[in-house]
Order: sequence, then C-alpha cells, then structure tokens
Amino acid sequence: MDDLSDSPIVWESEPFEEEQQKWFVKQHIMFLIDASKSMFNTYNDSTFFATSIALCKKVVLKLIRESRNDKIGILIYGTDDDNRKCPKYINVLSEPMKPNIQLIKKLDDVLTGKSIRTGQSPLSPLSDAIWYGNYLIKKFSENQSCSTIMLITCNDQPEIGDSKKQFNLRTRIDDVIKNNIDFKLIPIGTEFNMNLFYESLLKNFNSISKPTNGLESIDDIMLEINDKLKHGRSVSKIKFFINNDYYISTSLYRFYTKSKMPPKVKLDKKTNKPLTTTTQVLRIDTDELMYKSDLAKYLVYANKNIIFKNEDLSILKGGILEPGIRLLGFTNKENIMISYHFKNSIFLRPNTDVEEGSTRLLNSLIECCLEKNKYIMCFLKIRKGGKIHLTALIPQDEIIDETGIQNQPSGFHVIFLPFNECLKPVKSAEPTEDNIVLTSTQKSIGMQICESMPINYYPSLIKNPKINFHWAMLESLALESEMPDIKDETLPANNIIDKNLNAIKDDINKEILPHHVSTLPKTNKRSDSNNQNVSGRGRKKPKFGAMESQNSNYQ
Repeated sequence: MDDLSDSPIVWESEPFEEEQQKWFVKQHIMFLIDASKSMFNTYNDSTFFATSIALCKKVVLKLIRESRNDKIGILIYGTDDDNRKCPKYINVLSEPMKPNIQLIKKLDDVLTGKSIRTGQSPLSPLSDAIWYGNYLIKKFSENQSCSTIMLITCNDQPEIGDSKKQFNLRTRIDDVIKNNIDFKLIPIGTEFNMNLFYESLLKNFNSISKPTNGLESIDDIMLEINDKLKHGRSVSKIKFFINNDYYISTSLYRFYTKSKMPPKVKLDKKTNKPLTTTTQVLRIDTDELMYKSDLAKYLVYANKNIIFKNEDLSILKGGILEPGIRLLGFTNKENIMISYHFKNSIFLRPNTDVEEGSTRLLNSLIECCLEKNKYIMCFLKIRKGGKIHLTALIPQDEIIDETGIQNQPSGFHVIFLPFNECLKPVKSAEPTEDNIVLTSTQKSIGMQICESMPINYYPSLIKNPKINFHWAMLESLALESEMPDIKDETLPANNIIDKNLNAIKDDINKEILPHHVSTLPKTNKRSDSNNQNVSGRGRKKPKFGAMESQNSNYQ
C-alpha cells in the first residue's frame, strides 16, 4: 500500500481520471474550391486556383503544428474527372480527416497539375458541391462541436442554369444551416462584385456573414479563415448559480492556447517503432504480481493504517461543491488590478440548450453591471475533481457594425485572481537624492520617439522561433525538401528603428543623452597594477638577458 501524505499539495499533484480530462473540442472544416476557367486567371504571380490550394495547405500545416483535434476535408468542383465515387464534375481530394503528411503531398500534386483535370465543366455544379460537402460532414461518425463549409471562389457570376436550379441552390444552403453547419463565402480578388449573384443568393440567410468585396492579399484571406476556425468553440458547459435554488446555464470559451513542443517519443533501434512502457508491482516477500485492484493507499493516524479505496479518493478530491460558478458579490472596477493576472482568461456566454431563458437572464445581468460599472466576484469550479478558482467576471456589451455583422458578442470575461496567500509584498522604489526633472524639450523628443515607432501587437502574428524551427525541420524531413530560412520575429528591427529615428538623431544626442559621457577620465592600467602591489610580491618580470643569450647561441 502507498503511504497517503497529509499534504494537500501532494494530493493535488496526483493524477486521477477526472483531472486527466483535457479541453479538447472537435471542428470539421470542409473547403469547396472552385475549378472553373476564371479560377485560372493570373493572381499575384500565380492563379486563383493555385492560391486556393496553397491556402488549404497552410491551414493543414497550422492544424498539424497546433496538434488540434480538428478534421479537414477538401472538395474541388468544376472538374471533368471520371470519378464514380463522387457526383459529376466533382472531385474529393480528402474526406473530413485528421491532417497528415499524405494530404500535404496530395495538395502538392494538385499544384503541379499531375492528378486532376480542371476547368472543363459546362455549368458550375455549386449546388451539388454544397450538397455533397454537407453529406460528407454528416457521414462522419465522430461527434463535433461545430462544422464549417468554406466556399473559395473568384467567380462572382457563376453559370448555375435556369431559375429551377437557382432555387435548388438556395435549398441546399438552407439544408446546410438546418444541420447546424456554418457556411462562409471567401471571395478572392479585388474585382469580385457581390451584387451580381451572391448578394441576392444569401439575402434571406441572416446567419451567414456577407462580405462586402473580394479579398486582395493572402494575409487577409488567412485572417478570414482564422476568425472562422476559432468561432463557436465551446470548451465546457457549466451552471452559474445565483443562489442554492436558481442557476443560469452557460458555456465557457477559450480563444488562446499555449504553444508547446511536442513530447519526445522513444523508438526501437531495430524496427523504428515507438516503445511502450509497462509498470508492474511485485510483493517483496513472495515476488508475486499484484493487480491494480489489490493496491490501495493508506494514512497513518494514531499508529493505525487507515486505508482509502479509489472510490474514497475520488470523493475526497472531488470536494463538497459540485462544478459551477457561485456568486460571491459585486466590486468596483478599481479593485481589480492588472498585477493580479496570472492565467489566461476565458469567455462566458449563455447556453440555451440546457435551460430556456438563460440568454435573457445573463443579458440582463450584463446590462446591470455595465450600467452600475460593477464587476462580479465568484468561485469557479470547471469540472468534477478540479480546483476552485477565485475569479472576476468583467461584462462586455454586444457591438454590431453598420452592415449588421456582429463584431463583438455579449458576455463575461472570466479573469482568474490569486488568493490572499499567493500575493507577495512588492517593495516600493526608494526615492533617490538626485531627482532628474525633464524639460519640455526632452518630453517632446520622447513623444516623437514613441510616435515614430508604432508597433501593432497581435499575439498570433508573433511566432515562437524555437517551435517554428522545430516544425520547419520536421516538415523538410517529411516532405524531403530543403530547410527554409526561419526568421526570429522576436528580435527588434534595428534597420527600421534607425530609419525612423534618423530625423531626430541630432536632437536626441543634444538634449537627452548626457554630455559627460565623452569626457569620462581614462583609467591608467599601469598605475592601477602598481597600486595593487602592496605586499611587494608583484608579477614576475621576464628575464630578457637569458632570452638574448639563447638567441646568440642559435645564431
């Protein structure tokens, strides 16, 4: 039996079933790529079709690097391949599956034009492509938190056919929405005009965001795709207890995760397969194998071994409180300091799937908090057996732009706060005797320095150089390609900084930098070495006479 320590720190560090659960959500992404003749026009030293395939490759590499549990599928419509498994003029590169290296190689073959014939269908089979993409998503056996169909095209006026086929297309989109699948149009090219076809097609669908014009650069297209990848990713459903009798059904959302290096896997030298480790427990006296059901933990109390079963440990670690949010009270905005931050925040929104009326109750609570300028203090326990956190709920109002698209949803930002024992006293800076008073000229120069170096900080755009180098190395090994040059984006851009500060360089040297820097007295090293020779035992002097005698012998 294992000794059960009475320290709560040891208990918290021990793994058990409930704490081994991770916040994994699954999303199915289906790309519908147009392969009509207009997609092969020139676009940024390439074609629209090649750009679409390159975008899918970027998404696949991103999902592999983030080790997410998402599934991705790619469908090309407008082809003339004789594929009996798919409808006419449709080719499925990949059904919804976890991204792997084979999918990347298949996309590379499409870019080289080896595996598919495109641009030969008389009419655009858009309705069949939407229907078949919907079928492939619903066909997948695994459950998912959300599904998305992304249509990538540059053709703003596809040849669908008569009015009956256009009505059939609207019916297909309506079926996608009824199956709780998000539909998103990604137009490519600045000449894309929404008023020609897609404006009237998506007019009656309020749940579909309608772009105003085509996207010009690849970065803008990737931003649109990334915004959709993080949409609607609920990580937990939890109860918000107002008191012991009433609660609001809510959902937690997490938008950022910490990037980590993948763990090392030990391989067999002969077969190159991963090694598996097994742990066995044997009795000391008889060397008999003991099963997991025979093991137990105990605590020594009053010279007696008190044995705890696994069911008892789950009850002890689970605690008395059930998972949920418990209201403690309200506080002012000034009481929540930025120095209290020690963990990434999450977002809280109502969930009407469990209890009806949760949206109205939570929205009324948000409006009251915004009106009174108050924050909510509460206890948060996410899952059974988890820790109890002290949190603050910061209200956020809904923002809708001029086109009717929601830019910011309503809800609460859940800020994790430290307990009183976790706070450490910070010593205040002691005032110095020589207080420096800045002049108005120095202040204006400082403002010019700040204005000349604007930095648009966005966390997802700054990549970790170590992780980026690791995945680039693995990618080059898997694809048998050359190692790309990895740029460290965390280092300052000295060339740009020097260029921006070149105009005020003279003012900086004249007003801000001290004048006595260039007039510092030079130290005499020889005099310092003589002063250090206090005991009379200096360095040994070289014997030049002996060296001269040796040189004369060689001559």
